[in-house]
Amino acid sequence: MDFFELLTGAHPYLACFDYDHYPACFQAFEEAAGPWFDALEPTRLDAEAEEILRGAEARWRSRPFWERAELIRKDRSALALFFAPAAARHSETAKAFAGLLQERWNGRFPRARFLAGDYEKIMLGFDKDFLGIKLRKSKNRG
Repeated sequence: MDFFELLTGAHPYLACFDYDHYPACFQAFEEAAGPWFDALEPTRLDAEAEEILRGAEARWRSRPFWERAELIRKDRSALALFFAPAAARHSETAKAFAGLLQERWNGRFPRARFLAGDYEKIMLGFDKDFLGIKLRKSKNRG
């Protein structure tokens, strides 16, 4: 599996980004991404990041201009909500790669910056409270 299969394969998971579905979708993505993270070589992280950025840019440019913004948004969201958190939980090499990719992405595409959180922080975003009273606790957090 190459990165673009992984990234575009994450697009359907974006529909799962809600209180009820994110934990199961994240777990499914994490399992699908595992072999890709295992194949990362620490000596090739820079080259992999550059290849991904060039490939993403080429893919965007190959689409009609009216589709580009949506594709960029989906790629950025998939990176921030699925790829980077899954990488952080997988291995130190994958975590380092996700950090490097975020840094390079944000430098190269400043109008499409993203901040990657970890799974636990993203799940905290689903907690609901009003005046300090918890109305609902996220699933899979006890």
